[in-house]
Amino acid sequence: MPRFHSFVRLSLLAWLPCMYSVQALAADVTIGMRAEQQSMDPHYLWGFTNSQNYYHFLGYMVRIQPDGSLAPSIATEWSPEGDKGWLFKLNPNARFSNGDPITPEDVIASYRRAMNYPGGGLRGLFALIADFEVVDPHTLRIVTKRPDPYMPYKLTQVAVIPKSIAEKAQGKDFLLPADQVSGGPYEIVRYQPGAELVLKANPYYWEKPRWDHVTIKYIPNDSARVAALMTGAVDVIDGVQPDDAAEIDKKDNLHTVSGPGSRMIYFNMDQSRAITPDVTDNDGKPLAKNPFQDLRIRQAIAYAIDRQGIVSHVMHGKGGVLTQMGVKGQGGYDPDMPKIPYDPDQSRKLLKEAGYPDGFRMKITCPSGYLVNDSLICQAVGQMLARVGIKTAVDVMPWSVLVTRVTCHCDRRPSFFMAPWSNAYLGEVGAALSNLLHSYDKKTGAGGWNQGEFPSTPELDALIDEAATTIDAEKRHALQKKAMRMAMAEMPVIPLHYQAVTLASRKNLTPSPYTIEYTIAESINVSKE
Repeated sequence: MPRFHSFVRLSLLAWLPCMYSVQALAADVTIGMRAEQQSMDPHYLWGFTNSQNYYHFLGYMVRIQPDGSLAPSIATEWSPEGDKGWLFKLNPNARFSNGDPITPEDVIASYRRAMNYPGGGLRGLFALIADFEVVDPHTLRIVTKRPDPYMPYKLTQVAVIPKSIAEKAQGKDFLLPADQVSGGPYEIVRYQPGAELVLKANPYYWEKPRWDHVTIKYIPNDSARVAALMTGAVDVIDGVQPDDAAEIDKKDNLHTVSGPGSRMIYFNMDQSRAITPDVTDNDGKPLAKNPFQDLRIRQAIAYAIDRQGIVSHVMHGKGGVLTQMGVKGQGGYDPDMPKIPYDPDQSRKLLKEAGYPDGFRMKITCPSGYLVNDSLICQAVGQMLARVGIKTAVDVMPWSVLVTRVTCHCDRRPSFFMAPWSNAYLGEVGAALSNLLHSYDKKTGAGGWNQGEFPSTPELDALIDEAATTIDAEKRHALQKKAMRMAMAEMPVIPLHYQAVTLASRKNLTPSPYTIEYTIAESINVSKE
């Protein structure tokens, strides 16, 4: 978290060389992406897959950079106002693709839409907002109920659209390009669900976009994505698997680019329903009670998994073992957090103590082709659990399908499933604490990603809330460490590992890996050769 002295004065002129070449390019680029946005409605479902696509054609007050730092966009500068909230100065040259200026009223209407969207995934980001005030035609005040140190980071995730659209549009209204008015560097030419998104430079963007045209092809299959790169059908691909990276680097005209990632892979489990649907006894009969509500069962599963073996053999060393919902370098990360041991004997002992000496059967639900080696990891974990008596069946599905099931807070939720999380949009473990480990509150949206509905205690919730309202970084990080230890003692989720980020491209291009795992056309550099 940077320190704020009066206004954060980050001029667009100083910032743009980081994101754009000095001379804009008159060229086209095609990107092969492993995942498509789950909705074209920018305020419905929060997820980094959605955001990375939206970043191309929608405007944001603040944008996140490859290294996780913040950059100006619609807002050129911002500052906290003590306990009152935040003040944002808008770029006077910011315009939508229809030529209309972007005003504080547009920003307010967009944020109110996200705040009030029934079941919307972005609602939790606005839990501390009390009101909005237009100070002048280029200045907006966001009034908060309590101090909110994360406000600029949160705004990297919420798109700004025209007030006229924000106040009336329904989800279906965003499906046609004519209904999308861009505030980003590009505007939509054509969108074919399941196939591609074609964009062209927004002539009203306040800086000339890097490319004339950007085509995003959705290619969820890893092998097909690599083949598209090798045949020249695309110029850049994301989600490169470790085995594929070695083959790509053998090609004279191709190369890979890797960087540190913040995406954490973990298992979540249903802890709210009295009887959970995907778990049975060894004869296939439903269990009388939900075993995941017992801490001993959650610990038994955690101890049965060889995390280092997964990182070394399945991930080929591309990542690291995870024991908390944060990674080294993030604010609030606890380097002294007790490790989760690989101890099958202790796992069997805990199962017996909990009343399952012969184990039980369960389904593991996993994405396929979205996370690095996701289905292979699930198969490996299934084998590890079988060794301690938990017989598993692995059910894989596209992430676009799975994410709608695990985030619905409804009976469509699977009992035990793999999911990703990243704190990169805040740069601190507070993101996981507030969204993933805080108790779920349907009214405020707090704990919106607590998909297993872990019943956090009032003490833990209060500690998380206190950290989230502490401006002083040192004090905030101390509170976060305490809260993370308290949470992980209850094993609300089963941490596995964190991923590295690997992209591949034609050799004359160098895409910048984002710690948050975005692949953004404006961050694809071109060599002078």
